[in-house]
Amino acid sequence: MDQIKNYLIEKLGTPKRLFLLGSILTLPFLFLVWMSFYDWGFIGVLDEMIGAEIHEERATLLNAFFIFITRLGNPISVGTITLAVALFSGIHRKNKKIALWYVSTVVFGAGVMNQLVKFIFQRERPTSVEHLITQGGYSFPSGHAMGAVIVYGALLFLIIRTYSSWKIILPATLVIIPLIALMGISRIYLGVHYPSDVIGGYSLGLAILSLSLGIYSLFLTEKEIKNNEQAK
Repeated sequence: MDQIKNYLIEKLGTPKRLFLLGSILTLPFLFLVWMSFYDWGFIGVLDEMIGAEIHEERATLLNAFFIFITRLGNPISVGTITLAVALFSGIHRKNKKIALWYVSTVVFGAGVMNQLVKFIFQRERPTSVEHLITQGGYSFPSGHAMGAVIVYGALLFLIIRTYSSWKIILPATLVIIPLIALMGISRIYLGVHYPSDVIGGYSLGLAILSLSLGIYSLFLTEKEIKNNEQAK
């Protein structure tokens, strides 16, 4: 586990590679932006087809399950998680820089940037299917999908960065990654987003997270690394 962790940090976690990765990850989002200028074209057709297949699977238990999942991406849940991580990092781990990094990443990426992009494109939410929850605002990109990648993805990064035991890292990975995937599916299932909204949210969220991790790596000092090692 330590060898894999060190490889990811030293080889794949360099600022240059993370910035490059962030640029590459924007490509699906940029493609969807291009399609938006053509009234979504064949993407809109695929949205309807895929959405219809998912909506056919609706059932009482699944409704309750996906409503629960989607609530984990609501502002109250995100705010609670962000505050908890910030307090743990800043007070318990005594690393205010990491706490500030996490809060800034969530606020800018999952909050400001998502709302800005939504306002620019102003895509209306699906109208051909019943919404199982009340959801205002615009549709593209999905704020829940984008926020899940940033909030939970950054949390997973901090867990991997902080701990070396597979008994902590593995369960966290097995919970967080499926949660991120289910968050996007829940938005389609509940009828409040098109599949392309979710893909766009994932793409832009991953790009912002990669760029933020690049900034984190760029300004991480050797002293901070030693402090993390001593705190384990």
